[in-house]
Amino acid sequence: MKKIIEFGIYVLILLLPWQTRWIIETGKINGGVSEYLTYSLYGVDILLVGLLFLASLYFFLGTKSPTGDLVPKKTFIYPFMEVKLLLIFLILSLVSIFWAQDKTLALFRDWQLVLALGFFWLVANFARVSKLAFFFVTSLILPTLLGLWQFFSQTAFVDKWLGLAQHKPDLGGTSVVETFSNGIVSGRWLRAYGSFDHPNIFAGVIAVGILVTLILLCHFSLNGKFLGTKSPIGDLVPKNKFIFQGQAYFLCLFLHFCLALFSAGLFASLSRSAWLALALGIIFVGTFLFLQKNFAALKNLIYGSFIIAAVFLVMFSEYQNLVNVRVEGGTRLENLSLDQREVYLQQAKTLILQKPITGVGIGNYIGSLAKLKPNNQAWTYQPVHNVLLLIWAELGIFGLLAFVGFLASLFWKLGRKNELSGALLVALLPTLLLDHWLWSFHFGLIFLALVIALAAGFSGEKKVI
Repeated sequence: MKKIIEFGIYVLILLLPWQTRWIIETGKINGGVSEYLTYSLYGVDILLVGLLFLASLYFFLGTKSPTGDLVPKKTFIYPFMEVKLLLIFLILSLVSIFWAQDKTLALFRDWQLVLALGFFWLVANFARVSKLAFFFVTSLILPTLLGLWQFFSQTAFVDKWLGLAQHKPDLGGTSVVETFSNGIVSGRWLRAYGSFDHPNIFAGVIAVGILVTLILLCHFSLNGKFLGTKSPIGDLVPKNKFIFQGQAYFLCLFLHFCLALFSAGLFASLSRSAWLALALGIIFVGTFLFLQKNFAALKNLIYGSFIIAAVFLVMFSEYQNLVNVRVEGGTRLENLSLDQREVYLQQAKTLILQKPITGVGIGNYIGSLAKLKPNNQAWTYQPVHNVLLLIWAELGIFGLLAFVGFLASLFWKLGRKNELSGALLVALLPTLLLDHWLWSFHFGLIFLALVIALAAGFSGEKKVI
């Protein structure tokens, strides 16, 4: 059963980027479709529930100890403060159902939150962090290739079985960058979506994938040895021992291929927040390795960063005009984006001031906006692009404090022990502060749980009795 559960986790990781789902009920506002009011059953949810059921049986059935007592097979022991804050956060989300305007939607969102927590528990107890990192990196190859094809061909096909929506650059609502010729708008350039719902989601995931790949390369040398006192994938290969040379070179070549591929995909997303996230992660890793005087790994980090920079420079030489638009701003779409974000901030402020203590209820942010301004079109109702403000608006001030305390405590305990753990958590900051999908999307909750599980596993906080 243990082998089945572990294998199932890796299959789930491979399937996670694909948003295949059964839309149970389409959410609508004033006759228009709203993703945030839609009820969906994702394909990965079915697999996740099945794995949680098997894991629960495995945990509670236990095995006989030498003294004859019944003890659980495996238990994940996590620092008490983090568990306490997480339980408070979960309880507040459940209690918020009672005063939520749409209680069914609140219950559905709570179910998604519980699934994400269950996913974290499952990964922490049954997956090996080395294999988890390997399968996570592998899972991003096809979505990245798809994203690059979308970027270069300027089209995106529909496939319901893969969860792919159509994105046409000439249609409103599609994420594009306006191109200019002699100061006049000459076209609309489609940003890479990959297999995700938005380029920013695609870019945020790829940025984390680059960091994981980069850190593995930092500790891996071409001669098949692992550097430092604690290899991130030490449970695959013994520390400082040679492995079969073919395997060593294949793994090294695979990581270099992924690093270059993901770098191109990240560029094609044209996501400024993801670029910032990657830069912060690399700076954190470099600072950590320098302070630890791990110059061998630092040398590999510089080499890997050079690969990223080289790919970006090659892409930049061909698409400099797109980058200039994204970096400099000042164009119609860029100004419109900033203006919309300002509107979203004001809307969040209004909702927070109405119910600063209790919030409007989990999952009820969009419904509360529609009630506040009932006559707008459905697409105008969007979450504030800040996870912290969004949580405050939905769960109140105590929900916000529990969430911030949980993340701060994680960084304090994990970031000091391992450079990858700290880099992953630091890389989440731009997404938390400049976007909303880590909280408002089903995939965002699962992905957040995955990143935290990776950070915990690489820092050595995973303890088993």
